[in-house]
Amino acid sequence: MKAGLCRYQAQWLTDLEIPLANKFYRTHGFRGKAKRFEHCAVVRFEQSELVACGYIRGCGNYRLLSGVAVAPAHQNMGVARRLLKLLSQKFDEKTYVFPYAYLHAFYESLGFYIVNSNDVTCEVQQRYLRFRDQGRNIIIMAYRSE
Repeated sequence: MKAGLCRYQAQWLTDLEIPLANKFYRTHGFRGKAKRFEHCAVVRFEQSELVACGYIRGCGNYRLLSGVAVAPAHQNMGVARRLLKLLSQKFDEKTYVFPYAYLHAFYESLGFYIVNSNDVTCEVQQRYLRFRDQGRNIIIMAYRSE
């Protein structure tokens, strides 16, 4: 464990706390927008400041890990891994993520594998293409249940 990582605590937000996640995204200029009734997790620094956020969006027959973001001052310190470890409690074989291509090794280390866009349902493929067509260099990854 990296020195000082114990100062970071991951926790689930209640539906009433979801606005805290969205304030985090706005404050740091991230695109995420969590909704009530989604599994939303955050990492707090020294039990107060939100420094990371992510959520799992139900999308019909699958789940999409979305909005994974870490405040710039806390990046490269193991915070994202801590956040995703908590979120992974809700992952199953129908959980996908569309990370930037350069993050594929990080997500592989968490149990995801690269999927060809032709090998997913139309529903997953359409959502992926919509994001990709916005100019994002992203890939599709699916979670492998152990």
